[in-house]
Amino acid sequence: MTRPTARLSRRFVPSVLVLTLAGCSGLFGGGEPSHLYRLTPKSTYPPNLPHRSVQLLINEPLAPAGLDKSRIALSRSPVSIDYFADSEWTDRTPLLVQTALLQSFENSKAITAIDRESAGLRADFMLETEIRHFEAVYDSANGPPEIWVAIIVRLVNPTSREVVSQTSFERREHASANDVPTIISAFDEALGGVMKQIVVWTVTNPALSVKRS
Repeated sequence: MTRPTARLSRRFVPSVLVLTLAGCSGLFGGGEPSHLYRLTPKSTYPPNLPHRSVQLLINEPLAPAGLDKSRIALSRSPVSIDYFADSEWTDRTPLLVQTALLQSFENSKAITAIDRESAGLRADFMLETEIRHFEAVYDSANGPPEIWVAIIVRLVNPTSREVVSQTSFERREHASANDVPTIISAFDEALGGVMKQIVVWTVTNPALSVKRS
């Protein structure tokens, strides 16, 4: 089944959103990317994290149109979005997050089997996510930004498509300097914190203690 990414994406983009892709200098604006960045999965978890004998599929996250690309997003007002010049993620943001989340679950060793939704695994549950924020937020002209990561999470029965449980997680992380490598490190911290919360929430969810027949 084809996922209605475009229609779902437009729903979450305000009608007054302004895409300013050109006419900027320095860190911001267009241009061909010369640096590629990736983010790291989480590998440390509480020692009492339970093990669940279930098979879990992680769907590709939904995302607004302005985030559903490999450009690294920034915002300088509540109604605008721009991108860092000469720098990109190694993949589209939803795939970047999906890969990091999958590896984070694998590192937890708390789930019997886990894979992407395209792998054909007969899953007991699916984890559907929706990226609401994944940008560097500037509130001053020269200061470093605050990274804002916010993700909605749904645990879904793959047979009935019933949402078993739903929640959301977000984290804001201040970059210590206004340069791209430091900003990427803040993205890594922010996403890492959210992914750890997602893994712990999923594994400790009461629904996973009853395996689907």
